[in-house]
Amino acid sequence: MTDRSELERAVEYALGGVPQIKPDEKRKWLGEFRERVILGLTLEQTYKEEAEDYVVRSLKDKQAAFIIVNQKVSMEVTSRYMKIAKEAGKRFKTVSTDSEEAMGIVVGSDEAVDREKVEVEIVELPEKFKHAKGKEICEACYTELKTGWPKYSKGFKKIGFFDKILGVQCATCKK
Repeated sequence: MTDRSELERAVEYALGGVPQIKPDEKRKWLGEFRERVILGLTLEQTYKEEAEDYVVRSLKDKQAAFIIVNQKVSMEVTSRYMKIAKEAGKRFKTVSTDSEEAMGIVVGSDEAVDREKVEVEIVELPEKFKHAKGKEICEACYTELKTGWPKYSKGFKKIGFFDKILGVQCATCKK
């Protein structure tokens, strides 16, 4: 009886390979176990400009070792994340998956980190500020930006005294 079950097991392994541990979890996290994930972004989030900030911040984590990008992500976006990984000195790879719940990007570790919150909600910068990045904005717009989206305020310059004299207008409200 035991010989038969061992024979059946050998046939199953030959036909389907060794059984996977937590296959659903690994499909979602692009081949990684959830406990090794530092950051996970959905496919939709991957395309948002603000997502890059989250990835860069995650790669600065001393336990971060690699970034995995879903092959469903466009080549243009994938190449941006490839560059980010290279600049951070981290490994990069793409993974092909048919799973609908698979993430777009995973930043992971070679060991278990078991972070509670690895999926984030990306706070998007309002459209009126997106086109004004790196430009001068008035005091009122800067205050609005600083209170609503503080982490993005670094990318803007406040109109100074001499700018006002020279007639520089706010890039968002044109005042």
